[in-house]
Amino acid sequence: MNRQEEVNVKFERIRKFMDQHNLSGILIKKQPNFSWITAGGLNMVGIATEMGVASVLITKSRCYVIANRIEAPRMRDEEVGELGFEIIDYEWFENKEIELVKKIVDGEVGSDFLVAGFRYVESDLNKLRYELTEAEIERYLYLGEKLSKSLESVLLFTKPGDVEAEIAGRISAELWKYRIDPTGFMVAADERARLYRHPIPTMKKIEKSVMVSVNARYKGLITTVTRMVYFGKIPDSFLKQYRQNVEIECVMIEKTKVGEKMNVPVLAAIEEYKRRGYPDEWKLHHQGGSMGYYARDIRVTPDCEEIIRKNQAFCWNPTISGTKSEDGFIATESGPVMITKPFVFPKIEIEINKTKFIRPDILVL
Repeated sequence: MNRQEEVNVKFERIRKFMDQHNLSGILIKKQPNFSWITAGGLNMVGIATEMGVASVLITKSRCYVIANRIEAPRMRDEEVGELGFEIIDYEWFENKEIELVKKIVDGEVGSDFLVAGFRYVESDLNKLRYELTEAEIERYLYLGEKLSKSLESVLLFTKPGDVEAEIAGRISAELWKYRIDPTGFMVAADERARLYRHPIPTMKKIEKSVMVSVNARYKGLITTVTRMVYFGKIPDSFLKQYRQNVEIECVMIEKTKVGEKMNVPVLAAIEEYKRRGYPDEWKLHHQGGSMGYYARDIRVTPDCEEIIRKNQAFCWNPTISGTKSEDGFIATESGPVMITKPFVFPKIEIEINKTKFIRPDILVL
């Protein structure tokens, strides 16, 4: 599947959506949705912004990119030039985007952001992204390999005395070699992994251990991964807890089946926490959920009854105070396909209901 074929698949989904909702046009401006509809195009300048600097407008027979004269040349030359979009530009000092849309579309327009006079359809529109195309799966696996290798290669040379923020910086430098955006970090030295579920990097120095979680984005797609390192002789109790944590995640992955409700893996995890002697740990942190062009499209709760789609990406992140297990995967009709996985880290082999997993162990240095 080439890029044009992927875009055509998405046009078909959008136009079917338009028919179902009696819309004459769809205006897409948020960065995740722009990357989705353009098969990896980027309409952002700052990497942390959700709203893009250019928009896609789709009607029943045409497709446009609307941008001011600062952004239009790059959109044409580097993002969508070969994909059949008509570029419409306007002066940067005249905010004419909505006016242009109203001139083009004769009828009601749906949008993924709030606009007076347009119908806000983001919640329903988001669901069109959930089932990944073949090309998106290829990009995801590329991202997963580069992220896993970059993270693990940095951690392989981490040592006591290194600063949390410094580790995040080293990983960022590796990811930028592949034009991968590091969009989120949690780096927890020693007791911070036990005290906080979201330990953003600080200037704290490592003494005995470090846990690192990274969110990274490639052509719009985002995945997450966590790895742990221990320096010196690791306590048996700590290693046992970590491996139990990994087992819980494997149970969740095995329970993530196409056509099943999303809460099934979470409910299974709650029982696994209890069975291992940690009955309340699941209440201290969300357990993850579906992902794609957001780090989490849905944070799945025990009450969530959304249905798991074919080729939908997920990342579960069960935690026990002090440990965490987290690797992205794609739920396919033939079983899970791992997005991130261990490369240079030691490996654990686990089998759950005849599904075999190769998971990362703690790296002991």
